[in-house]
Amino acid sequence: MDQTFNDFNDDLDVQEQPTFEEALAELQEDSDSLPSPALIVGLSSLTDEQLQQLGPVWEGLGDDYRRILMQMLVDATQANFELDFRPIGRATLTSDSPAVRQAAIEMLWEDESTATLSDLLHIAQKDPVEEVRVEAVRALGRFVYLGEMGDLRDEASDNVQSVLLNIINDDTASANSRRVALESLSNCTRKDLPPLIKDAYQSKDFDTRRSAIIAMGRSCDSRWESEVIEQLNNSDLDMRLAAIRSAGELQLVDAVSSLVENLTEGEREEQGRVIWSLGEIGGKEAMRILETLMEGAEEADDADLIERIDDAIGNASLANGDFMMVDFGDFTDD
Repeated sequence: MDQTFNDFNDDLDVQEQPTFEEALAELQEDSDSLPSPALIVGLSSLTDEQLQQLGPVWEGLGDDYRRILMQMLVDATQANFELDFRPIGRATLTSDSPAVRQAAIEMLWEDESTATLSDLLHIAQKDPVEEVRVEAVRALGRFVYLGEMGDLRDEASDNVQSVLLNIINDDTASANSRRVALESLSNCTRKDLPPLIKDAYQSKDFDTRRSAIIAMGRSCDSRWESEVIEQLNNSDLDMRLAAIRSAGELQLVDAVSSLVENLTEGEREEQGRVIWSLGEIGGKEAMRILETLMEGAEEADDADLIERIDDAIGNASLANGDFMMVDFGDFTDD
């Protein structure tokens, strides 16, 4: 039972969604086989009444089956935006299984409700399992962003930022918790954020330095240009991927030449990230590169690559090279 939703995603047809009763009947079968795509779709958009019916059946499932089913639901909702498993996610946030709780948080990645925010704040501070706490800390990043955009009440926004800042400054917290908290907090423009990012970038811990690069991009702060461009040539793929994304988020025109090197030498994932960043950066040179790539993708009849490049060209046509860039030099002495 190690297959994932993506392995049979091509067999899924949301338009032919089975009834909830059919999905429930399959769950009740005593079988060691994986749930079918039909079952996955049938569990989407449950009503309160259906959720109550699912409860006792869910409790009768084995721990491994529930864990795998939750991960399949997470994969499914990320692969198809028409599917909505938030009712299940909300119901399983208090599961006895840490793996299920962690998957429930991932399942709620689009949920911006105050109820979910309250639960995430509690989990981030009180869950007994670090991996679950870290997942909640990561999820709080979207609420930091909502607050920065004015889509979250000031009191709630301040509370989220305060919790994350406390985790960053807590010497007893794990390095993993602290670095993910920095990534989440970087979605805002606090005056004390640049020194925190700087300290993380100077850390001897590789993952903490990588988180600093991620935070630099999210901060939309132009002061980090040289650090991000430097890491585009890092020998480590994960660091390069972080730097490539940050170069796009910061719209670094001077990074285009380095991005092209990653484009020609990198693997598929790295190439896709570069294409996205070129679209965010925009400008004549980025557009020229994207159009050349489109010609090659069309000749190769690479549908996935064509879609990626087309999206990037659409973004590049809107970008002007400095949109959303901010200079925070007046806020600190750095």
